[in-house]
Amino acid sequence: MRKNILLPAVYFILIIITGCSSGYENAPFSFGVGQYQFSMLDSAGNKLADGTLNVKNYSNNQFSGSYKFKNIYKANFSGLSAMSGEFSGEINKTDKKVFINTNPKIADSNVFWNLIVKNNSLSGDWTFSQFNGISNRGRIKITK
Repeated sequence: MRKNILLPAVYFILIIITGCSSGYENAPFSFGVGQYQFSMLDSAGNKLADGTLNVKNYSNNQFSGSYKFKNIYKANFSGLSAMSGEFSGEINKTDKKVFINTNPKIADSNVFWNLIVKNNSLSGDWTFSQFNGISNRGRIKITK
């Protein structure tokens, strides 16, 4: 009789412990309509700029909105002048990848953000691409 009571109690405790350890803290970063913070770094890890990203439209893994800089730490970094304040992008939920075009009205001379969905953020690389190829690059991180 004791085994019949003890075994379900042990299973119940294991389920509770497993549920708590894989809960909210390990949930992947949720990206959708809303406001986010971003930081841009150069390839050496020096902070170039930070600001806010406001996702206004999100449908079928496509999104768009606006961004503005709060601080620009290096005013003449290559690519800054190409950033318009509006963006478009897409998310691949299966691969956990996000692509953002920081100036969707221009095909060349543009800054692109290629990010990966992490547990607490989106992080990855930014590239300044011109007609003749990539002329600058660095790191980017987006948090809620």
